[in-house]
Amino acid sequence: MSTSKIERVDDIPLIFHWLMKMKVAELIDRIWPTHGNWKGLSYGQLAVLFITYVVHSLNHRLSGMEAWLVSHQRLLEQLTGWSLERTEVTDDRLGILLSELGSDAERIAAYQVEQGQQLIRAYELPTEVARYDTTSFNVYHAPEGAESGGLLAFGHSKDKRPDLLQFKQGLGTLDPAGVPIFTETVKGNQADDPLYLEAWRSLGQTLGRKDFLLVADCKAAALETRATLAQEGGWYLVPVPLTGKTPEELAAWIRQPPAAPRELVLEAEAEAEAGAGSKGKRIGIGFEVEKTLTVERDKQTYQWKERWLVIRSDNHAKRQKKKLLKRLETAEKELKKLYPKATEEKEELAARAAKVIENHGVSDFLSVSISDRITYRKRYLKRGRPGPTSPYERQAIHEYQCRSQRHEEAIDAECDLLGWRIYVTNTRAEKMSLEQSLKYYRDEWTVERGFHRFKQGCLPVLPLFIRLPERIKGLMVLLFIALHSTIKFFHLDRTRTCCSCRHTSLRPIFQ
Repeated sequence: MSTSKIERVDDIPLIFHWLMKMKVAELIDRIWPTHGNWKGLSYGQLAVLFITYVVHSLNHRLSGMEAWLVSHQRLLEQLTGWSLERTEVTDDRLGILLSELGSDAERIAAYQVEQGQQLIRAYELPTEVARYDTTSFNVYHAPEGAESGGLLAFGHSKDKRPDLLQFKQGLGTLDPAGVPIFTETVKGNQADDPLYLEAWRSLGQTLGRKDFLLVADCKAAALETRATLAQEGGWYLVPVPLTGKTPEELAAWIRQPPAAPRELVLEAEAEAEAGAGSKGKRIGIGFEVEKTLTVERDKQTYQWKERWLVIRSDNHAKRQKKKLLKRLETAEKELKKLYPKATEEKEELAARAAKVIENHGVSDFLSVSISDRITYRKRYLKRGRPGPTSPYERQAIHEYQCRSQRHEEAIDAECDLLGWRIYVTNTRAEKMSLEQSLKYYRDEWTVERGFHRFKQGCLPVLPLFIRLPERIKGLMVLLFIALHSTIKFFHLDRTRTCCSCRHTSLRPIFQ
């Protein structure tokens, strides 16, 4: 009597097709060849199955893959042409695979270069603009189990969980579709600043050029990083952090601009593609200041020119003003509810009022005065019911009240400084205009899209159930490959259209 079995197909054939088209198994087997004692599926074949399992089930638990294989065994055997058994995908074998993939940084780099170059060739991606950023992943591992100086460590948590161990992940993407072409796993207490230079060099190996534009956040604005990029032939666009003397310099430029500010208008892509004569939407104002910077390197002086792009975003200024006024209102409400304690003196109440203003960061815009209303009452010196001739003394009763007053001139002066930001670039004005630079930075969200998939999307890294550093790195390598496949599903089907409308604006800038 013949029996039939029903298996769900879902998107497994599509996922497997993309992974084989990306030549994932072929690249992994060439870079990580198996040793003589390894039997059954190769590292590449096992990796393809694991990535298919992760993308299909939205889960990377090693222990769950056996049951997944059993429930889709016939489909997978017909799809792959491989003989598959449960023993091929045990958590032990998957753990060995992760350890092999994550134990050699040079092999990881070699794989990313080959895979990235293959994607660029296959989809004719432009290589003019790349981005890099980092994020942190907090884990619930016991702190006493973490090795000193290991991958998991306490550090600045971007998820506001400083009480948990973490590791950091860097991601490099290629405009305009945000295609990931580089990733790295670093220690949880690693500072971000030194990572950008090595990331730029790794991106350059994949792109086969150094003269691409690197767009990054203010942590890439270290003077040594900018000097190295300029000296080695790279281009950069980064915001300057408002630290040190930069806020004073920015305020001086805003009050007395060294160049006439002009309106910044970005045309809508649809209107630009259709050739419409619309002026577009104003997003702010800005001007440029050219500087010559000098650094001492290897007992030699290196000079290069930078354009400091001083830009005010209208929307950002509105948001900052709204937050400032909200802080003022909250501080005023708390001051109205501030009543003196029974035995509190005027100076103590003033100190509490000053603390409220300081906590809300409005010390320069709000002042407090303590009014003292004195009333007197009789206090009889003898016990019993007082009479007309009973001795008494006059007792002074102080009633304190907080009154706040806004400094309107200081508030107006502060509002004039809101929304301004300085961006630095070593590109020439004929290569990248003020509007183009602002548009590049406004697209910084594209690199965050990959992090979103790792944290809350279809490729969740957390919760993390593995502990060994090399296995964590190996897992991130496979999830990075899975990210490639999901980018293909959701974005690369529109890459040619996306490139056709935006590639024309990029091509003349960086050739």
